[in-house]
Amino acid sequence: MNCVSLRKGDPVVALVLLAALAFPPQQSCIPLEAKDPVQPEQVLAWQLEGLTQEEIRDEVGSRGLTEHAEEPLLNALSAAGADAETILTVRHARGPRILWKLGLRLPKPTDYLYEVAGAVFWKDRESALQTLQNEAEKQPRNPDVRLIHAFFLRVEEDWIAAYGEATEAVALAPQSPYAHGLRSTICYYSQLSECALREARVFVELRPQDGAAYIVLGHAKELQGKYEEALQAFAEAKRLHAGYSAIYEGMGRVHGREGEFEKAVAAYEQAIRMDGERAEYYRELGLVYAAEGYWKKAVESLKQAKELEPDRPEILLALGNAYLAAGAYPEAIHEFQELMKEVPDMELARSQLAKALRAEGRGEEAAQMDPEPPTLPSFAKPR
Repeated sequence: MNCVSLRKGDPVVALVLLAALAFPPQQSCIPLEAKDPVQPEQVLAWQLEGLTQEEIRDEVGSRGLTEHAEEPLLNALSAAGADAETILTVRHARGPRILWKLGLRLPKPTDYLYEVAGAVFWKDRESALQTLQNEAEKQPRNPDVRLIHAFFLRVEEDWIAAYGEATEAVALAPQSPYAHGLRSTICYYSQLSECALREARVFVELRPQDGAAYIVLGHAKELQGKYEEALQAFAEAKRLHAGYSAIYEGMGRVHGREGEFEKAVAAYEQAIRMDGERAEYYRELGLVYAAEGYWKKAVESLKQAKELEPDRPEILLALGNAYLAAGAYPEAIHEFQELMKEVPDMELARSQLAKALRAEGRGEEAAQMDPEPPTLPSFAKPR
């Protein structure tokens, strides 16, 4: 189960989720009935009593659980003979995060925030996204719903859908600074330079004293290749609010584009000191080291990135390439094999795996992966 990775400096979603959590759910005094949620321990009892796996899944799926099923209970279910499908059903069963009782007051258009906040708390990204998608269909004219949905789609890196939702949010609330800011960020990662810059400028106009606005502007300037102006924007963001780690990530990216190796490394290291839970910071630092041929340091940084996001294809590819360039062929093979499990149709992963197999002397296996041996790239000399 994946985790929602909320970026520091993304104030919109953090504020609304905290606001939702500030109002505790109302408790229901209705007696338990046959179709009310069941306790997780009851599921284990059903397994021990001999109910079929299908019967258990039907009950759990239709009724939900009174509380989230913890790992010890799931392990006990497995030991008692429950199959993988049943355990998965129990793990993802509806619980307090999406069954909070709101019946003692009239429904409000913000009730969905209870479900989203609960899903985030339980690290259930799939439920959060589904809740937001459903709510966007119920409240298509609510700019807050569209904005929060766009943010979660941006976390998923579903750039096309995120762009559509952010565009709707801007159209519904043209004076919302964070709608313009999020749309600029989405355009930045989608390589839409004019859109990124246009929306960033609106963000700055609406929030001239907000450091986050200048971070967004710096990204847009960097995308257009205006590196000096990008650094000026990041410097203004630092003056207004030096606590954003994204300032130093942005500076590191610009310095890297300019070939300023030492400055890039220093900026990324500062970003990591401020927020060491961002896999992207380690990945980008690793790429800077790799560009200069410092393969050992590149591997170290990319391994740290992988610890934080073990299934991210970009990290697996970069780490595999670093191992390959460093001559660590078994490790490179391992990373490329993991990458192919994540993205089976990725031709680059297949060709890089074939290179590593050939370098390891396993030509027959390489031929099965890639019949045409490509020309080996000219890597920088190891240091």
